[in-house]
Amino acid sequence: MDDLNYKTKVVDGTEVFYATEWISELEKEIHFNWYYHQARIVYQNCTRNQRLLEIGLGTGLLSGLLKKRGWSIKTLDIDSGKDPDFAEDAMNFDYVKHQFGVVLAFEIFEHMPFSVFENVVKQFSSSGVRSVYFSIPWNERELINLHLKLPKTRVMKWRVAIPAGKITTHAHFWELATRKKRTGQKQLIPLPEVERVFELNGFRLRRLDKVGYIQFLAAERTD
Repeated sequence: MDDLNYKTKVVDGTEVFYATEWISELEKEIHFNWYYHQARIVYQNCTRNQRLLEIGLGTGLLSGLLKKRGWSIKTLDIDSGKDPDFAEDAMNFDYVKHQFGVVLAFEIFEHMPFSVFENVVKQFSSSGVRSVYFSIPWNERELINLHLKLPKTRVMKWRVAIPAGKITTHAHFWELATRKKRTGQKQLIPLPEVERVFELNGFRLRRLDKVGYIQFLAAERTD
């Protein structure tokens, strides 16, 4: 189990966990690589005249970068200590009132029970959200991660990981895996099941880059 000091809140009948103090620490290099991919997804798929909502403010690095570059973005976070624009949970937020067309949710959905995630996607569908760009961790244990750069060649990368078999992050309710498995409140969920949730609500799921153990995805309305 990680050593963060978690706060709790009951969302849709289930206690969820969140922490604040980590946002003041210097993150690892891989985290900044993830931030780059988050920003690149926005630049490649969105326009500055769209209203973006980022669920899960975190350090504020992504929203701050986009605001300074002319994007219309607001933030939603269950933790008021992170100073979001909307201090609410994703389940009970009024998406209809605020009319956001694009939702960003990087490493957020695994922090809610899968049943709550399903209900949040239903709300997106009924509230006029057209696109959801998000990421979910794979349940992996990394064995090898090598980068090699020789003169006049591109960077060559080797990464070897195996299924971890269980979720060790206290605040995660589910993670991606090739086979479905439940242990108490925690679940391993195959990617096709995530795809099914979005398809049932009028979205088409696209698999984007996988960076380390983080899988980036796009869900876009089909009508």
